[in-house]
Amino acid sequence: MAVWNIDVTAASSTIKATAAQVEGAQPCLEGMGTALQQAAAAIPDDAGVVLAALNDVVTLRLGPAATEVASRSENVIVSTAQALNFYQQGDLTMATAAQRSAGQVDSRTPVAPTSGPMKRLKD
Repeated sequence: MAVWNIDVTAASSTIKATAAQVEGAQPCLEGMGTALQQAAAAIPDDAGVVLAALNDVVTLRLGPAATEVASRSENVIVSTAQALNFYQQGDLTMATAAQRSAGQVDSRTPVAPTSGPMKRLKD
């Protein structure tokens, strides 16, 4: 059986600080979106190929990547907090399961949630 010696107070502080860092990235992502919209608006009408390329970069690369980073970060933070909570309550089996789930990242494209936590595409 695993034996852990976790400083719950320090770990909680680290989780909160990490969550704040992730939340702080949201305005940067929104700012990037605004800057790209402004860049697209500045492209002359006769440069449709450039506008299409910029749209592809945003739609196919930056948007999905930003969504994935946010989703993975949220998964790790929530699972780590849950594992810490289980550890604090003395349920090491649940803590181990939660810790393991924090390391499992689903790389498939997320879809809009219908309710509750984000739903993912199934194989």
